[in-house]
Amino acid sequence: MVGKAYTKMSLIERSALTFESFLHRDFGNRFYQPEFLDGISARRMEVTSRIGKSAGQAFLLATILAFFDLISGSSFTYGGLTLQITKDLTPIISLLTAGALLNTTFAFIDDQILFRILLKIGNHIKIQNFQLLLVDKMAHNLWGDAVVPRVFGYKSGRGQTIAVRLLSFVVLVISAAMYLYPGFMIARVFLDLISSDGRWIAKAIASLALMVTIWALLLGAIFMVKFKFYPADWHESTDQPTEEFIRRMQSEIAKGDGSASETR
Repeated sequence: MVGKAYTKMSLIERSALTFESFLHRDFGNRFYQPEFLDGISARRMEVTSRIGKSAGQAFLLATILAFFDLISGSSFTYGGLTLQITKDLTPIISLLTAGALLNTTFAFIDDQILFRILLKIGNHIKIQNFQLLLVDKMAHNLWGDAVVPRVFGYKSGRGQTIAVRLLSFVVLVISAAMYLYPGFMIARVFLDLISSDGRWIAKAIASLALMVTIWALLLGAIFMVKFKFYPADWHESTDQPTEEFIRRMQSEIAKGDGSASETR
């Protein structure tokens, strides 16, 4: 691979290119039929609901861990059963927090893949904002689309560009802090239990929670990194060789025939 031309892109962008290759096939019109558009709109709204639900759970459970000392020692009654809140519950809450964080990561990646697919569907028919055509089926993050600087029609000025950059920085910092907040609380519970003489089962659950958290953070990081992708020898949506591969093979065959002639 050394010296070969490559393109750097994220795994989400690469997944969208796979879908784009299907748009160029004979069955590409399928993706513009009402059944498909209704389906992908419904799937994205489901994913959006998953993000909100799981992110809310992760944030709430992490906050409970942060202020657990305030409720430790109290009790509550549910269905005639009285439960005592003790330190032994912290690894269980920690594991639930890790599970919610992982589910949030899965859902967010799915949402971004669906978003890229919608962009490819629109770009294929020269529509820059395909999501607005689906507003009757999927009203999702319209405020975000409204603040994005425009290039077509009435072009945005420098003021909006600067404002969006500032907003993007603030959103990025706050989102990162909110995403890492559950992970920090899970790590704190793990360190507290490992350094104490608590029961081994509590330490095991805390260790599992930490591993799930690392899984979620690592998965999110992998999908943010841009990897190198090199030209392949076969078209992605068919079993046919690329034009470049055919030319290379023809050149190698011609060189082989020339060498054979000189030998004779």
